[in-house]
Amino acid sequence: MAVVACIGITYIFMKYEAPGIRGLSPVTSLPVIAALTAAAGGGVVCRYGELDEGLQIPVIIVSYLLIGMALPIAFAFATIFMTHIFDQSSPVGTTLYQDMILCGPWGQGSFALQILGDVVTRGSFAKYGQGVFLAMDTAGPIGFASMFAGLLAWGQGTFWWVFAIINVLHSGFNKRGEWRGLNFGLGAWSLVFPWGVYTNACIELGKLLDSPAFSIWSTALTITLVMIWIVNMVLTGKGLITGKLVGLEHGWDGDAYKRRRLEKGQRNDGADQRPDTGQGNTVANQPGSTE
Repeated sequence: MAVVACIGITYIFMKYEAPGIRGLSPVTSLPVIAALTAAAGGGVVCRYGELDEGLQIPVIIVSYLLIGMALPIAFAFATIFMTHIFDQSSPVGTTLYQDMILCGPWGQGSFALQILGDVVTRGSFAKYGQGVFLAMDTAGPIGFASMFAGLLAWGQGTFWWVFAIINVLHSGFNKRGEWRGLNFGLGAWSLVFPWGVYTNACIELGKLLDSPAFSIWSTALTITLVMIWIVNMVLTGKGLITGKLVGLEHGWDGDAYKRRRLEKGQRNDGADQRPDTGQGNTVANQPGSTE
């Protein structure tokens, strides 16, 4: 299913729903996240599932194939979206929260590379011992290279994470530099998943590097993520109760919309019944007219 989502949805979107460069949004990156999530899940299963080497090797190989399928496409989409930004076509309103989606593939890809590298160094290739690639001598270089690639991917995710936060906060100021607040919409939920996978990759880095700095930073990210989730839940509930979140500016009361239509009809009738002064309907007399 991850392969179908990554290839199929992307193909259909490009062939039949292509919006052009100006209409491209970070949502385009969502199908590739499916493949990266499957790869990350494969690493988790191999580490904690107590599978023997004969079952781990296919999962590891397929997981790396999924990363190779999805991560370059995510890089291409991010590059195209950057040209979109340089063209002064950045998302506005509540859609600007979607910039955080660009952090998602790199955070999930970073976690997948780290955990798969850790599984490889634990001896899966050495115990399997078949062929040239799946051997004891290759386990160390492949595993450590995978962890290092995960660190690099987390660095790219950090760029888009910081970029999205700056863009959201910048939108809260007017041209005079005064704080005017942020607009809430369902697009604000775009912050949750990318923030979560970025935090998960940071947690894994803290384990692999045995680094207090990454452990402290991942704790701060986790606490902030919980706060964002709670705020989104409260504001979403409030928006549903008032109806404004689903386009009901006058609430769920149907009579309010009836009164609005009635008032609008009365204004239109009043405009139609304005006295006709005759101006605009007279025809200028032509020279030589006998009238």
